[in-house]
Amino acid sequence: MKESKVKWINRALTLYTFFSRHLKKNKPLNAEMEFQRIAIFSTTALGDLMFNTPAIFALKQRYPQASFVLVSSVKNGPLVDPSPWFDEVFYWDNKIRNAHRLIKSLRGFQPQLTVILHSYMPYDVLCAVLSNSEYIIRDQYRVDSPLMDRWLNLYSRPYNGHLIQRKLDLLTPLGCRNDDCRMHIPVAWRASENPGGKIRIGFQMGASEAKRCWPVKRFAELASLLCQDDQYQVVLTGGPKDRGLVAEFEQLVGPEIFSLVENKVGKTSLVELLTLIDGLNVLVTGDTGPLHLAIALQTATVSLYADAEPKHTGPYQDPQLHMIMKLDEIRPDSRQPLEQISAEAVQEKITQLVSA
Repeated sequence: MKESKVKWINRALTLYTFFSRHLKKNKPLNAEMEFQRIAIFSTTALGDLMFNTPAIFALKQRYPQASFVLVSSVKNGPLVDPSPWFDEVFYWDNKIRNAHRLIKSLRGFQPQLTVILHSYMPYDVLCAVLSNSEYIIRDQYRVDSPLMDRWLNLYSRPYNGHLIQRKLDLLTPLGCRNDDCRMHIPVAWRASENPGGKIRIGFQMGASEAKRCWPVKRFAELASLLCQDDQYQVVLTGGPKDRGLVAEFEQLVGPEIFSLVENKVGKTSLVELLTLIDGLNVLVTGDTGPLHLAIALQTATVSLYADAEPKHTGPYQDPQLHMIMKLDEIRPDSRQPLEQISAEAVQEKITQLVSA
């Protein structure tokens, strides 16, 4: 973030708050305070939204009579709208050029409290102040500038623990509970009707970055191992952008094995993906959004990590359902460092989970 940009916004907000007097930036928050209108920001990736759901749930429990609006990304819309959790959902792409629309919508709501759980600084703080919110709380990430802290009544400090717990602990001054780390799905979805029989193993081959992906050749090797036993059914999950990975996978495994694979890549909506993951016995995946959906759905997972730290962003609830495989050392010349993890090692983790 350019400091000149932050300084410009700080000057603008200083002038604005001098005249508006809405923001009570020097007043501390406490557990006796009551709020009727609360705005929540969660405008980033799918996994980030899932990490935010325990904190949102804690706020809903603490203020059961309050009205809530969520500021969301469009891509997460199917998981938050329509939802009994929120009276309204406003969409924002984190861009300054579209901030005026969000500010107008938020002013119509008249938030008393704004809780920024994950968004992009400094524009999120700018929107919160210009919405005339009285109090602002923000979960701070390592990349965020401290130069905007002056507009916040409460913000998180450096924390060597899981993001979910950090967000829950942040809200305790309000009287919110911090002892329920379960992730939630805010919308209605249909539970799987899988009658049983075969052991369904999901393969999530795609992720936002190559370093988060277990190579397709490793998935192909695992499929070949699993398909030697007809009690297993391999299910491919993913969005339309993952179709190229399916073509590579098909070429590697050959037509005979591919004919035994259930390919659902690009064939489900986000809500339908919930039903699909709910019907799996185990999901094999890198550090990506569907992993966190599986955790929320209490579907067992084998998750593979390269440079990300599982104790910060990995499975946090139901530890008995999740096997984490983390590289001790990353080869500097490797585009996909997770290739160091063998198909046989992942198969062993799957066997442990399905035998439990």
